[in-house]
Amino acid sequence: MKTVPEREGRAFIAALRPLIEDLRRHHGWRYRLDFGVSIALFWTALSLLETSRFPAWLVLYSVAVFTLYRSAMFIHELVHMPRRAVPGFNLMWNLACGIPLLLPSFLYLSHMDHHTLTRYGTRQDPEYLPFQRQFGRSLFTLLVGTLLTPLLLLLRFALVGPLSWCMPSLRRVVIERYSAVTLHAAYRNSAARFSASQGYNRLLEGLTSLYAWGLILMAGSEWLPWSRIGLFLAVIYGVLGINMFRTCLAHRYASSGQPVSLQWQLSDSSTHAGQGRWLELFEPLSQRYHALHHLFPALPYHAMRPAHERIVAAQGMAADLYRQTCCHPSSVSTPYSTENPS
Repeated sequence: MKTVPEREGRAFIAALRPLIEDLRRHHGWRYRLDFGVSIALFWTALSLLETSRFPAWLVLYSVAVFTLYRSAMFIHELVHMPRRAVPGFNLMWNLACGIPLLLPSFLYLSHMDHHTLTRYGTRQDPEYLPFQRQFGRSLFTLLVGTLLTPLLLLLRFALVGPLSWCMPSLRRVVIERYSAVTLHAAYRNSAARFSASQGYNRLLEGLTSLYAWGLILMAGSEWLPWSRIGLFLAVIYGVLGINMFRTCLAHRYASSGQPVSLQWQLSDSSTHAGQGRWLELFEPLSQRYHALHHLFPALPYHAMRPAHERIVAAQGMAADLYRQTCCHPSSVSTPYSTENPS
């Protein structure tokens, strides 16, 4: 039986759905071209960094960081679209970007809990920290997590993951605690979600572990000198730093830790449509329409701008509330209860 907030949320979405119904199709050519160009630019810029000098080095470094960030953010699209929507793209992304980053796409399946009304803003939301209630602690958690990310991923796929293949008790722990992209340690991943495409996910996990072992074996050799590893890590930390900035902008983080309604979730999210297209560098693939994404998570990134423009021009309470998200997040009032009565 649906709860009151769930029923209200469905009605809220129904009021806006006719405006975006024709925008729901994923354009495969756009995904392949956008990602293909971005990842090619990244690998090219990275290969040239080793022999370049300042100021060319700084230009190449910037290109490498922003193109890798854009490429990596396609993991967000993969989670929200059926694999058949753009045939072959999931594997293409994993081989060219996900596995080299030790970030296979199944790690981001946990993102779906960020969109679940009963989990958004709670300890079971992997992408939410209580900044308004505990700013210092939340910022510390975000900073430490960002700094440790490369090491944790290496340990996950080079050591802990392979050990868990022959230790069922450890396997449960690995799936629940070490197979998700999360901002905090309280989150527990869904084993059922991982099992939904178990064969494919295990293939990705195995390939990522092989890649991790290869990195370790070749580290310091003429094929993979420490200088090259250092440059790669410098680019990765540049990407992680930008992502940390984007994370802080995405929401107001005003949740009390209790389940919320869709309207409240929308009020807690932000839209940065009026700040200029340069923001696409820091919020790629239309992440600046974050509130809209929480309304229609399955909407392709290339449809976000026209969808935003249509809803902003529309009439009604749903459109009015969406327009409020276009202000700076801290200035938006939240007229809805954070309680989720059943």
